[in-house]
Order: sequence, then C-alpha cells, then structure tokens
Amino acid sequence: MSDPIIKIQNMNKWFGDFQVLKNINLEVEANKKIVVCGPSGSGKSTLIRCINRLEEHQEGDIIVDGNELSEKTKDIEKIRAEVGMVFSTI
Repeated sequence: MSDPIIKIQNMNKWFGDFQVLKNINLEVEANKKIVVCGPSGSGKSTLIRCINRLEEHQEGDIIVDGNELSEKTKDIEKIRAEVGMVFSTI
C-alpha cells in the first residue's frame, strides 16, 4: 500500500474558546473519494477548509500529497485544485 494522499494526525481547530475539531485522524488513499457527513455545525466544512488551507488549524499535522500544510506551504493553489467539496441541499 502506498502513502495516503491526505493524512491528518491529531488535528485540532478552535474558534476562540470553542473547539470545533478535536483530535482528528484521517487517511485517504489516492484515487479514493470520501464522504464527510454530520449535522449542521459539526465541523464538516471546517475540516475541508483546513485541508485546503482556507482555515488554519492550531494543532496536529495535515499532509496532502506529501506536503505538510503550514503557514510556509508552497504551491497551495496546486493542493487546493486537488481537494474539493460538494455541498448538499438535502
């Protein structure tokens, strides 16, 4: 098995004092699609926004295609082109 295209380890995200994402661990293999579902306000969009680096996470690691996401990430537009989301209206 090859390295995952997306790997998240112990990722945490807060908005002020409110912890939105707690100890998230996720691995997605290349050429796989996943579904993130849950109730409104559960952090689904925030998770994807962190993977796209549209939101900054405070703790843990996010690695996309071998690139660790941080404030020093180069070629973020390439990473954003690889990770997308589709909103449901149901």
